[in-house]
Amino acid sequence: MNEIQDQIEDARRRVEICQRRAGRPGARVEDELALQSARNRLLTLELRVLRRVVGLQRKLGKGAGGPSSVREPATPEKNRRLNARERAEAAFAQLQKGGA
Repeated sequence: MNEIQDQIEDARRRVEICQRRAGRPGARVEDELALQSARNRLLTLELRVLRRVVGLQRKLGKGAGGPSSVREPATPEKNRRLNARERAEAAFAQLQKGGA
């Protein structure tokens, strides 16, 4: 777990660096792309940690999302294809809502 926390801290630092570069007046498209890539990496790592926490809670039978939780039926809007960032943000929001 400490290894992932270290990776998250490194990713946060990387996002800060990329934000500064992308925020400069002479920023290039590559700087914006690097910022998006760093944000996606950070979201992926945080999602990995949250999934572990939720998995442990389910294993112990605590919290929402346990065996007795009921899933919402899928609506046509939920069936549309999401890009990688939207999927990561949706999963992160779901874990935040279910894990906290």
